[in-house]
Formats: sequence, structure tokens, C-alpha cells
Amino acid sequence: MYSKNSDIKLPMASTTKIMTTIIALEKGNLNDMVIVSKRAAAVGGSSAGLKEGEKLTLEELLYGLMLRSGNDAAIAIAEHIGGSVDRFIEMMNEKAIEIGAYNTSFKTPHGLDADGHYTTAEDLAKITAYAMKNEVFNKIVSTREISSGVSGKFNRSYSNINKFLYRVENADGVKTGYTGGAGRCLVASVKHEYGRFICVVLNSADRWRDAEELVKYAKHNYKFIKVYSKGEQVKSLRVFGGKSKYVIAETEEDIYVPLRDEEMQYIRTEVFVPSVVFSPIRRGDILGNLAVFYDGNIIAKYPVISDRDVDRKNLINTIRETFRSFSLD
Repeated sequence: MYSKNSDIKLPMASTTKIMTTIIALEKGNLNDMVIVSKRAAAVGGSSAGLKEGEKLTLEELLYGLMLRSGNDAAIAIAEHIGGSVDRFIEMMNEKAIEIGAYNTSFKTPHGLDADGHYTTAEDLAKITAYAMKNEVFNKIVSTREISSGVSGKFNRSYSNINKFLYRVENADGVKTGYTGGAGRCLVASVKHEYGRFICVVLNSADRWRDAEELVKYAKHNYKFIKVYSKGEQVKSLRVFGGKSKYVIAETEEDIYVPLRDEEMQYIRTEVFVPSVVFSPIRRGDILGNLAVFYDGNIIAKYPVISDRDVDRKNLINTIRETFRSFSLD
């Protein structure tokens, strides 16, 4: 909705920990017991107060990581999940590529200044949008304070240092950051009727005000226009080897696009699906994507799904029909 210098590579300080948490949630278990190493306990900067030899659940470490911005928690998590910090950083970079954050490079799991450690505001927004789809991530970063968790009583109570949660209505995350090299950084999320706004500011003189102003801009300048309703049929596809010859691709959900009044004339949609799909097919299987274009550029993609089950026909009959069609040709 708004961007300025969004493709410039910059250090991102502790907003790095968004990716650290993604990897931990996808590769670990909240009930895992983690032993804090000497290296983790000794790391400088912001701390969750961990002691060498202390045993904590991965869940508690994640709250210490995201609410208190603990660099010690970042190292402990990296060593536990990756087997080593270096391997964990490789996992972070691999995940960045998977998400589509191609202008991002991680060198640490905590975000302390390091050569070659950078992202862009656009990439960090992509990473955060991906992370916020994870319910546990969402719960952690929206928590203001906590003393107990799923796996039992925590060793410590944590309060969230992210002031944005207290300043803006419906704010539900995400992460602050500060180092001498990165300046003051903030990734913020605000829920609304159709989803959420995700805001990224890097090296900001006043990150709280800047983020608030960006959210106000989005609210005041954009309307959410419905372009498709849930279950709307968008394309018929031929089925090979199925008891039904066709299947209908339909929208999985209501599709709303945020637009300014003057932008509506530049919006179009196009469905991208294969010319033929192969049985068996189950209702709800993803068949392709519906792309929304603004002035010729794709601004959003949504899955389209099968409207029915299509079972596979007898293999012998399928082969006979195939040869029959060849002979007719």
C-alpha cells in the first residue's frame, strides 16, 4: 500500500528473530527441553537472563526470544534446532529463499551487527506475512506478558517490550530491533476486518510514530473491494483417467483487494491452471491460482480448488480410450 526505499538492503537488528522463531516452530517441538550452553549464556546485548546449564522448554525460550528479545535465547534455540549455530543460520537462509525473500542474508540468529547480515523492508514484510499464518507464532508475538505455557509453569515471567501492542488498537505483534548499525527498527501488525496490515520500518528516527502513521494511511486511503466470493466457479478443467471428464476450479475463500478509488480501473484477474488434470482428485485439492493484476503487475495470488471428488477409472478402460482417441485422430 505504501513503500519508500523498500528494496534497499539494510541491517535489521532483532527483527531477525522473526525468522529464528519460524525455524524453531517448524523444526522443533514446544515441549523440547533445551540446555543453555556457555556460549548462549555469555552472548551480549538484550537478554532473557539465561544461565549456563539451565534447562528450559523450547516454548519458554521462544517467549524469551520474542517478548524480551533475548540474544541468549536465540543462541540456545539455534544450537538446539540446528545442532550448531552455523547450521541453523543455513536453515534461516534456506527458508528466506523458500518464502521469496531473495534480498535477505542472515549471519546470526539474533541480529547483532555482522557483515553481510541484511534484509529489505519488502523482504521482511514477506517473512512476517508468512510467519503470522502460524498460530503459535501469532500467539507468541501478540502476548503482552506471560508466566505459564502449554508445557507447564515457566521458570520466568516475561513482559513484551514491543510498545506498539499498547499504542495501537488491534495491534497483534510483531518485533522490535535496535543496534548501532541498524538503528531503530520495528515490524508491526494490526488486525482488521479483512486480515491484517503488516508494517516494516528500518533505521527509523521514531519507529512508533512512523508505524502508526503508515497504519493510519492504509486505513484512510484504501477500501477492500470484493472481486470474488467463496465457492465462485472460475474455470472448467479436463480430467484424464477420471470417472468424470471435467472438474470445476472454484475460489477457496472470499477475495478482497485493497484499492484506492483511482486504482479500480487498473485491476484485472486471470486464472492459471493446467489444461488437463489427472485423477484421482479430491474436493478441495488445489488446482492452480487466481492472480490479481494491477496495471499489468501481479499484486496477489489466491488458490483455486476442486469443487468435487473425481475417482480414477479402471486403468484398462483408460488405456483403451486413449488408443481409441489416437486412432480417431
